Amino acid sequence: MIKLQSKYALPPQSSCEHQSSQDGRYAWFLCVTHEENDVCLEEIQAEVKLELLNANVLQISKMEIENWLKSFFADFHWKLHASLRRTELREKGVSLFFAVCYDHDLYFVQFGRLFCAVTQGNKLETVGRHWKNYHVQTLRDLNLLGLSEEDIRVKPQKFHLEENESLLVLPGKVAAKVFGNSPDVNSLQPLVESFGAASPALWLILKHQTPLAKPQKRRLTKLEISSLFLLLGTALAIVYMALGNRIIGVGFYRAQKVVTEKIEQAKTALNMPARNVQLVQKWSLELPFRVTSSPAFNQQNVFLASGADIYAYKLSTREQLWKQNYPAPVGAILPTAAGLNVTLTNGNTLGLDPRGNEVWNQSLQALANEKANLAMLEITPAQEKRIDKCITVVPLKRGMAILDSQQGKLMSELALPEELRYLSQYDDYNSCFYVVTADSLVCVNLNIVN
Repeated sequence: MIKLQSKYALPPQSSCEHQSSQDGRYAWFLCVTHEENDVCLEEIQAEVKLELLNANVLQISKMEIENWLKSFFADFHWKLHASLRRTELREKGVSLFFAVCYDHDLYFVQFGRLFCAVTQGNKLETVGRHWKNYHVQTLRDLNLLGLSEEDIRVKPQKFHLEENESLLVLPGKVAAKVFGNSPDVNSLQPLVESFGAASPALWLILKHQTPLAKPQKRRLTKLEISSLFLLLGTALAIVYMALGNRIIGVGFYRAQKVVTEKIEQAKTALNMPARNVQLVQKWSLELPFRVTSSPAFNQQNVFLASGADIYAYKLSTREQLWKQNYPAPVGAILPTAAGLNVTLTNGNTLGLDPRGNEVWNQSLQALANEKANLAMLEITPAQEKRIDKCITVVPLKRGMAILDSQQGKLMSELALPEELRYLSQYDDYNSCFYVVTADSLVCVNLNIVN
C-alpha cells in the first residue's frame, strides 16, 4: 500500500493536506504554495482545501478521474482567479500539486513551481513537468493556477508506484538542490527535511510499502460443515411442512401482490389533480451587461446573449463559467446533445462545444427569424408529471401569471420589481423559468402541491 512517509508545510505560504479511505486503498494528496508570505494566503489555502473536501473525491471512480481532474481544475481556475484579484499579492497565481491514489496508481496534476520525482533503484527520475530551467520560464509557461485570464492548461498524469519506490513533491528552489545533486536514495528523507527553513518550505514523500502478511483464516472442520448442513436441512424441512409443496408458488404470488400494490399507489399519487400551483422567485443575479435574446439552458448551465457575446453561468452557484465573442450579434441559442447551436444576425449558424468554441459554421441564404420570446407558454402533463391538465403561462409587463388552460382560473401571479424583457422555455428538469429584467437574471420556481 502507499504510505505517507513525510510531509511538511509552513502556513500561510504553503500547505500540505491529504484524505484517505478507511482501508487506505484510496486517498488524495494536496500541496499548495506561493512565492510570497502574506496573511491573505490563509484564505486562499482554506478555499482550495474546502473546495476539494466538498467535491467528495474519494467517491469518484478510477475510470472517471482524468475527466474529473480536467473539468474541476478548469472551473476552479476561474474561481481562484477572482479570489486572487482581490488580494495585494504581486503574483496572482499559486503553485499546486494534486494526486488521487487508487491502490498503487496515482493520477495527478501540476501547476506552477511544484515538481515531483520517483526513486528508481539508486536514482531519482523526474515525473511530470521537469524542474530544470523553471526559473527562466515566463509566467505563462509556469501555468500558475488562477493567474491567467484565459482557460488554464490541465494535463492529468498517470503513474504507477512500484514496490519500495518513493515519490517526492518539492517546490522549485528545493527541487533544484535535491534532484540536481544525485543524492543517496537511502538518505533522501533526512536531506529533504533539512530544508525546513527554505522559502517556500514544503515537501511530500509517499512510499509503496509491502503490507504485513495477514494471518490465515481458520478453516472449518468436517464436523462443523456437516453440522451446518444438518441445521440447514432441518430449517428447510420446517418451512416445507408449514407451507406444503407450494413454497415457490406462494412466494411468487405474495411478491407479485406487493409489487402491484406499490405500482397502483404510485399511479394514484401521480395522477392526483394539482390543488395548488404557485410561482416563487428562487434566486436573482445582477448582470453587468444587457441581455439581447431569450435565455437558453441545459440541466447544469444557463446561457445568455449580449450583442455578439455569449455568457455561460452555472445554475447551482450562479458563477460565470466562460464568455465567448462572435463575429456578429447573437440571435438565438439552442442547447443540443452535441453542444450549442447559435444563429447570428449576419446569416450564419454556428455549432459550439460546451465551452463555447466554434465546431462548425453554416451560412444561410436568408436571415433567421429571431423574435423576443414573450409569447404565452403552455405546460402539459407530458412535460410536468405533477399536473393532470394543461396550464398556461402568461408573461405580464412586470411579472408572470399561471392560468388553468381549460377553465381560465387564475392559479398564481408573481410581481417583479422591473419590467419583464425575456422569458425562457420551461425547464422541466429543475421545474423553473429563467426571466430577464432590465439588469438581472431571475429564476422562478413552479411549486406544485397535489
